Amino acid sequence: MISTKLLINTLCEFGPILGFLITFELSGDFMSGVVVMMITTIVSLIVLQYLEKHTPIFALLSSGSVLLFGGTSLFISIPSIFILRDTLFDGIFGSALLVSVWRGKPLFKYIFSNVFAITDRGWSTLSLRWGIFFLILALINEWVRLTLSPEDWVVAKIMIIVVSSVFGTYQLTLTRKERLPHATAWGVIV
Repeated sequence: MISTKLLINTLCEFGPILGFLITFELSGDFMSGVVVMMITTIVSLIVLQYLEKHTPIFALLSSGSVLLFGGTSLFISIPSIFILRDTLFDGIFGSALLVSVWRGKPLFKYIFSNVFAITDRGWSTLSLRWGIFFLILALINEWVRLTLSPEDWVVAKIMIIVVSSVFGTYQLTLTRKERLPHATAWGVIV
């Protein structure tokens, strides 16, 4: 069974984008979705801070980029600035993950060691897989940003969320295989 901690982390990670999508769908206004995403991002950070007793690094990085690019996009009224956030975040983060594996210090171990208890080989494999995945997402997002409208990007984003969810769920097979003795069957810390 998946732990409550992992479930809350997942909700805090995907809650802001779901808030964006629901708001966009109901209002038809891209910028209203950005505002809701920014607000739910702040709420997610507060929830994670309260539950974890510290702000998780990944959540802080992701939230900071949402607030920076969302605020800039709202200030200058250009939706593509907000969309560019995904390209830059995914590209930089994917590259950082790959470099960390190459250097023998998998970044995910430092970011998610409070959620998963897995072997060093597991951390390296997880960081490598996600690094490649993030770079692919960056390329797809940039192609969509340059060739389609913000409304079409929303549709693409929904597909990306589904693919990311499936990919992330599949990674539990790795955390299960590489779990440490004190972790749950899925490598999660209870």
